Amino acid sequence: MLFPFCSYVGLLLYKKLYRSNDMKKTILPLLVLLVFSFVLAACGGGQGGASGSINVTMTDFQYTPNSFTVPAGQEVKLTIKNSGAVEHSFVIMKLGSEVTSSFSDKDQANVYWEEAAVPAGQTVTDTFTAPGEPGTYQIVCAVPGHFEAGMTAKLVVVSGE
Repeated sequence: MLFPFCSYVGLLLYKKLYRSNDMKKTILPLLVLLVFSFVLAACGGGQGGASGSINVTMTDFQYTPNSFTVPAGQEVKLTIKNSGAVEHSFVIMKLGSEVTSSFSDKDQANVYWEEAAVPAGQTVTDTFTAPGEPGTYQIVCAVPGHFEAGMTAKLVVVSGE
């Protein structure tokens, strides 16, 4: 029951200002501040940092950054720069499927999407549709030995609402 309290405080403030002859000088800045607060609140992002684009740099043996947030079901533009000395890949595993020891043929069936090979020194741009189900998806490099060296990241899919 915050409304009666706010109304009471507002009434006291109004009476004090009305009696002080400085009402116009005080009310105008308060109204401007109130309107500005509503404008800022309306501009707030609803997807917690989710983006329709990902920029990632691959080195030996890591993704930078190593966490990406995207809106569920939306098209995502992916720009991958391989600054490493060897080829790398960008493989998104299906929700609930994770590579645990090394990327193998059995893991291939659990791939949601992949950019199979990005040569050293190259930049590749591609698009994919983010998974429709919110959750955290594992990203791995499928080049032999790279997962074992710690080349992993995560894709956080958030509700698009």
